[in-house]
Amino acid sequence: MNAGRGDLPRLLDDLEAGRLTRPAPLDYVVLLQEAVAQDGRDVRVIAGARGLSAHYSPVRRSDDPSTSPRAGRISGNAIVSTQPLMDTRVVDLPRERQPRTAVIAAIVVAGQRLFVVSTHLENRLGWLRGLFGDRARERQADALLAGIPPQAHGILGGDINTMLGPTEPAWRALLERFPDTPADPEPTFRDRLVLDHLFFDLPKGWTATRRVLPERYGSDHHPVLGVVRHEEHEDGSATKDTKTTKAPDSIPLARSIRVEHGRLAEHSNLRAGPRSGSRARHAAPATSRRGGPHRTA
Repeated sequence: MNAGRGDLPRLLDDLEAGRLTRPAPLDYVVLLQEAVAQDGRDVRVIAGARGLSAHYSPVRRSDDPSTSPRAGRISGNAIVSTQPLMDTRVVDLPRERQPRTAVIAAIVVAGQRLFVVSTHLENRLGWLRGLFGDRARERQADALLAGIPPQAHGILGGDINTMLGPTEPAWRALLERFPDTPADPEPTFRDRLVLDHLFFDLPKGWTATRRVLPERYGSDHHPVLGVVRHEEHEDGSATKDTKTTKAPDSIPLARSIRVEHGRLAEHSNLRAGPRSGSRARHAAPATSRRGGPHRTA
């Protein structure tokens, strides 16, 4: 969220109050880039105060403090979730102009284990290496895909920096790996560029929708809100794990999971352990809610 200016608490407030999803979800995941752990914006503290699980990994330090008011901060990628984050790890991506990584964790929703990924790919290079960095992003996307479970279901979100559009190799490779990704994404930067993405590979009977939020919450990019709907039978049994977007023909009860991608501030080691006790009432980015027939959360 724009080098420390992003307002994560306000974003979570809007999600938890149901202002972004109507009604408020029970479970959510927030995927953040340029997250910081200082100046009152520590993701660990924000998550812990709400009973959320958080994982953060620092990536790089900003410029010389003598030349920039935000210099000296360490920025990184983070995941915040209402469900406990398990098997957290970091994937180092090929360095091009700056260090780049991805953070990966696992969550369990409705008896299904899903991986979740937050990443931030290269934005540009020098003239001699290809100014717009599409080949650099291709190399980083290939390394990222090699580092995630090849057959597992999951969600990947981040600032992919695909400034050249859907023909970019990185974009095409991610779409191939995540076949349940909705078509026709909206611009997230200056009303022109689709830089920020959510990609989906879902179990059978689960479907995803995605939209860009009009509010930037202090960032220079717009967040992307994804809703994953999970169909559940009346007896509580879930649909078997198979790659398809087709829902069962007759479903008396439905759940949703909402996943929110937004860019947060910069900084260092944020990590909150899994929350204890029952689910928090707050709901936001990746979410799940139980309700009446065909009710979404």
